[in-house]
Amino acid sequence: MTLRYNCFPLNEENDFVGYLWEFEDITEQKKMERAIIHAKEEAEKVNMAKSSFLSKMSHELRTPLNGILGFAQLLEMDESLNEQQRDFVQEILSGGSHLLSLINDILDVSRIETGNLKISVEEVHLLTVIKECINIVQPLAKKKNISIYSQLDQWEDMIVLADPIRLKQILLNLLDNAIKYNQENGKVIVFCRLQENKQYIHIVDTGVGFSVEEYTKVFVPFYRIESTKEEGTGIGLSLVKQLVNLMGGEINVTSTKGTGSEFCFSLPLPNDLKTVIQWGEQTEFPPTNNRKEDNYRLLYIEDNESNLHLVSNIIKSQPSYTLLSARTGKEGIEIVANEKIDLVLLDINLPDINGYEVFEILKAGKETKDIAVIAVSANAMPKDIQYTLDKGFDNYLTKPIHVQEFLTILSETLNNTINQNIPDHKILSTGPHGEEAVSAKTLRLSLEELKKIKKKKYKAAIAMHYTGSDWSRSQLEGMQTTFEKMGIEIVAMTNAEFKWKKQVADIESILDKKPDILVSIPVDPELTANVYQKAAQAGVKLVFMDNIPNGLQHGKDYVSIVSADNYGNGIESANIMAEKLDRKGKVGIIYHEADFFATKQRTEAFEKTIKEKYPNIQIVDRRGITDSNDGEKVASAMIAEHQDLNGIFIVWDVPAEGALRATRTAKKSNLVITTIDLGMNVALEIAQDGPIKGLGAQLPYQQGVAEAILAGYALLGKQAPSYVAVPSLKVMKENVIDAWQLVYHEDAPDIIQSVAKSRNAREKGEQQDESIDRRR
Repeated sequence: MTLRYNCFPLNEENDFVGYLWEFEDITEQKKMERAIIHAKEEAEKVNMAKSSFLSKMSHELRTPLNGILGFAQLLEMDESLNEQQRDFVQEILSGGSHLLSLINDILDVSRIETGNLKISVEEVHLLTVIKECINIVQPLAKKKNISIYSQLDQWEDMIVLADPIRLKQILLNLLDNAIKYNQENGKVIVFCRLQENKQYIHIVDTGVGFSVEEYTKVFVPFYRIESTKEEGTGIGLSLVKQLVNLMGGEINVTSTKGTGSEFCFSLPLPNDLKTVIQWGEQTEFPPTNNRKEDNYRLLYIEDNESNLHLVSNIIKSQPSYTLLSARTGKEGIEIVANEKIDLVLLDINLPDINGYEVFEILKAGKETKDIAVIAVSANAMPKDIQYTLDKGFDNYLTKPIHVQEFLTILSETLNNTINQNIPDHKILSTGPHGEEAVSAKTLRLSLEELKKIKKKKYKAAIAMHYTGSDWSRSQLEGMQTTFEKMGIEIVAMTNAEFKWKKQVADIESILDKKPDILVSIPVDPELTANVYQKAAQAGVKLVFMDNIPNGLQHGKDYVSIVSADNYGNGIESANIMAEKLDRKGKVGIIYHEADFFATKQRTEAFEKTIKEKYPNIQIVDRRGITDSNDGEKVASAMIAEHQDLNGIFIVWDVPAEGALRATRTAKKSNLVITTIDLGMNVALEIAQDGPIKGLGAQLPYQQGVAEAILAGYALLGKQAPSYVAVPSLKVMKENVIDAWQLVYHEDAPDIIQSVAKSRNAREKGEQQDESIDRRR
C-alpha cells in the first residue's frame, strides 16, 4: 500500500493544541503512473526498433538496387543493343527507380513518425525552386502532351521559410501527380498568392479528379484514388502533408471527378516580408519610437501574483515581446491610455471591475478599440468561453496555461489581419485597352518595403474629378489612411467639379509642389492628356482611378489604373432587375454619354445580361446623360413615352435619385430601378423597399487603399499590373446595412438602420398575419 499524508497544526483561541494528520491511499494512482511510464518506455523502444529496422532495411535494399540501376544504366549506354533490348533496359530502369522512390518515401514517413526526420528551415527563394521543379518534370509532361503554365511574374523576389530540399520534394511530388493523373493534352497551372502572412502555392490540373469523400483519404498512407489505372503506392501525398506541416504550413485539396484537382499548400514568411499593408485587410505598422521594430508590447491585467509570475517568465523567453502588468481593471485601462499596447491579456475576475467591463471600455475608446484582447480565465465551461468570444474577444485561454498553446495563440492573434469579409468574386471587367484585370486582393507591401518607403519621406497629390459624393469621400479616406501608414505626405487634394479646364489648372498648380506621386481620375481623357503627359515627363508617378488619358502608356507614363469591377456590377444590377420583375417586362437604360470606360462597361454588362439571360425582358429605350443632374429629366421623358415601362437602369446613383423623383411625379410606384454605387439616398430607398430595389456597389475605400499601394509599388521600382480592379458587391434590402459598413468602413447612418429595422418588423408582422390566415 502507498499512502500520501499531510499534517496541519491545530489552534484553539490562539493556543496550540496539537496536529491533524490526513492520510490518503494512492496505491492505484501510483500503479497507473508506473503503467503509463512503462507504456511510454515500451513505445519509445518500439519506435527505436522500428527506426533501426527501417534504416537497416533501407541499407540492405539499396545495396542490390545500386547494382541493378548501375548496370542497367551501363547497358543503356551500349550502342550495340537493338530496339527490343533497349525497351527491356528501360523497363528495368523504370521499375528500379520506382522501387528506390518507394524506399525513400517509406523511410521519410517513418522518420517523421519517430521524430527522427530533421528539417532545416531557412530563407528560400521560392520562384527559383518552383522553376527548377517545373524544368525537371517538363520531359514527363511533354511525353503526355501536357502543357505546364506558371503565373508567377509578380513573385520574382518572394522569399519563404522552408527546407529547400524538402520543398523541392513537395513540389516534385505534386507536379508529378498533376501530370500522372492528368488527361491527354491536359494542362497543369502553377500560381501563388499571399494571404494572412503566408505564401500559398497552388498546383491545378485538368485530370481525372476524385470525389469530396476522398479529400482527406488521399493524405492517408497507401490510399489509392478510386478507379485510377495509374501505378503508385499512395505514400507520396501522405509524405507531402507531413513535410508541409513540419515546415509550419498547411495543405488542402479540392477536386471534381472528370474535371481536375487543385492542391494548395502554405509556407510562412520571414518577419521582414510579412504583409503590413494590403488591400482591404490591413494591419498596423509597428511604431518605432524607442522600440525594436519587431517588438510587441503586451499588457497582462491580473490580480494573482502567481499567474503574473508564470506569464512573465514565459514572455522572458520571447525576445520580440515586452510585458507590462496591472493588478486591477482600472489600472489596466490607465496603462492602455498612456502606453502603446499591441495586445491585452485580460483576467475576467478582477478585484475592482470585471474583465467584461474593462473590455467594453477599451472597445469604446477611439484610440483603444482596435487593440487585440485575449481573455485569460479559469472558467473552462463551453458556455463561458462562447459567451466571451461572442462579446468580441479575439481569443480565450483557460488556466492552467499550456505554454506552447499560449505562445501559439499570442503569435496568431498578433499576426492576424482584420478580415472584412470582402467578396472574392472573379473580376469580369477589362481595362480601357482590353487589359485583363488583376484583383486588388493581390496587392500588398511587406514590412521591409514599408521601411524603405518611410525613410524617403515621399510626397503625394490627389486630383479628383469631383469630391462631393459618398464614393469620392470614401475613396479619399482609403488613400489618406494608407498613405499615412506609408509615411507619405499628401501635399494637395483638388476638386475639378467635372470641369476639364479646372482640372488642368489644378494639376499645373500641383506640379509646382513637386510631388512624387499623383493619383487622379481624368475628367476628360482627351482634353486633359497633355497635362498628365507633362507630369509623367517631370518624373511624377501617375496612378489613375476609373479613367485614363489618351496616349499615355503603361510602364512608361503611368503606373496602373484602378477601378471597381464595373462589368460585374452591371451584371448584378441586371440580375436584381430580372428578379424583381419576375423575369419579364419592359425596361429602359439611362447611360453616361462621356468617354468613361468604367461607365460604358456597366451599361454594356447590364444590356448584355438582360438580352442573353432574360429573353422575356425587352429593352425598349436607351437615353444618355452628360450631367449627373439630368436623371430626373431623362427618366421623366422615358416614362412619358413608355407608359407600360416596368423598370429603369441608371448608370450611377446620383442620376438614379433623379429617376426616383420622376417615378414619384408620374405616380409609378411599382416601377423598378436598379443602379451602381451605394450613396446615402439610394441606400435609404433600398432599406425601406422603395422603387430602387438594389444595385451593384463599388468598394471605394478599398479602391483608395489599392491606389496608394500601387503608388508604393512605383516608388520601390516594383512591377505593377496595368489594370487592377476591386470585386463587385450585390446590395439589396437584406444586406444593405452590412454592405454600408463594408463599403464605407463605418456603421450605416442611424436613419438607414432605423428604416431597415422598421421594414423588417413590418414584414415579419405581415408574414405572421399570412400564417394565421392560412391556418384559418
